Amino acid sequence: MTDTPKLFLYSLSLTAAHNLELEKLTGKEAKDIRFACIDNATDIIKGAETWMPGIRKSLIKEGYQVETVDLRKYFGSREELREKLRSKDVIWVCGGHTYYLRWILKESGADTIIRELVAAGKVYAGWSAGAIMAGPTTKFIDLMGDDPAEAPEIIYDGMNLMDAVIVPHIDNSFFSKGAIKANNELVKAGFKTILLKDNQACIVQNDGHTII
Repeated sequence: MTDTPKLFLYSLSLTAAHNLELEKLTGKEAKDIRFACIDNATDIIKGAETWMPGIRKSLIKEGYQVETVDLRKYFGSREELREKLRSKDVIWVCGGHTYYLRWILKESGADTIIRELVAAGKVYAGWSAGAIMAGPTTKFIDLMGDDPAEAPEIIYDGMNLMDAVIVPHIDNSFFSKGAIKANNELVKAGFKTILLKDNQACIVQNDGHTII
């Protein structure tokens, strides 16, 4: 865990208040904030092509400069990936399949690069699976529906950008039962957790966190 990480973690949807907090984290106006959009968590999600473009467009509509960074194109090109991510203000990681996402972050070297860049002051933003990545573990998230066996390699270590596990969708009609079960198991196993409703975000900075 870094000493002063800047993390912007949310469950599903963003509000005007959330966007304002992101501007505060970066110290820039929306129109000047450069996003690296990593949406590989949807690579193996059927039908994702019908909703993922809309999420990207919603970020662009807010005024952000958004560039998609497909980690599959950077296998074996870690320095190129490092320079690409370093050129951005926000490294934004999409929701989708938690275990596949964790694998591709490791396979591309993005996990190590993200840790380095967050330690250097970059903002890490993620929703759903992308938010879970910031914590210490991906254990028990399968209770929310993601099958670990669908990933080429099962990795239970998170990126350890913070010491708590984000449990998203705690009030979502489809995911809430699994989210509650996952939270119970995480707590039993000794992990700290932060529960997020679909309209909430967790802002981490200065060794503390705020739920908005």
